[in-house]
Amino acid sequence: MMMVGAGAALAAAGTAYAQLAPKDAISVRVNGYRETGAAFKNINDQLKSGTPVKIMLRSSARTIANSARDQHKWFPAGSGPEAGMKTKAKPAIWTDAAGFTAAQARFQREADLMVKVVETGDAAQMQKQAKALGQACSSCHSKFRED
Repeated sequence: MMMVGAGAALAAAGTAYAQLAPKDAISVRVNGYRETGAAFKNINDQLKSGTPVKIMLRSSARTIANSARDQHKWFPAGSGPEAGMKTKAKPAIWTDAAGFTAAQARFQREADLMVKVVETGDAAQMQKQAKALGQACSSCHSKFRED
C-alpha cells in the first residue's frame, strides 16, 4: 500500500509512470493489485456474511474502480520479464497491447458498475456484479499474467 501511495505521489509531482525504473514500476503495480485483491476479498466476504455493511462494500468497490483506472499506467515499456526482475506480467501485455487494453477496459467497466450496484443496496445484484467483476479479472489473468 505504501508503494501505491508513493506511485501516486510521483505521478502527482509530474513524474510519469513511464519514467519509473522497472523495479519501481513493478512494485507499484504489485502493490496496486494486492490492494485490489484485498478489496475484492472484502466484497466477497461482506456478501457472504448475510449482513453486508454498505460502507465496507462502498470503500472496497471504490478501491477497485480506482485501481482499474490507474492500472493503465502500471505497465510502462521495459517493466516486463526483460527487466530481469521477478514479475508475473507476461510479454503478451506488450506484444498484444490492443488485447491488453481491451481486457483492462472491461475490468474498468465492471469495476465502475460495481460501484453503482453497491449504491443500490440490492444484495442479489451485488452478487451478480461481483461475479462479473471476478470474471473480468480472471480473463485478463489467463492471457496476461503468469500463475
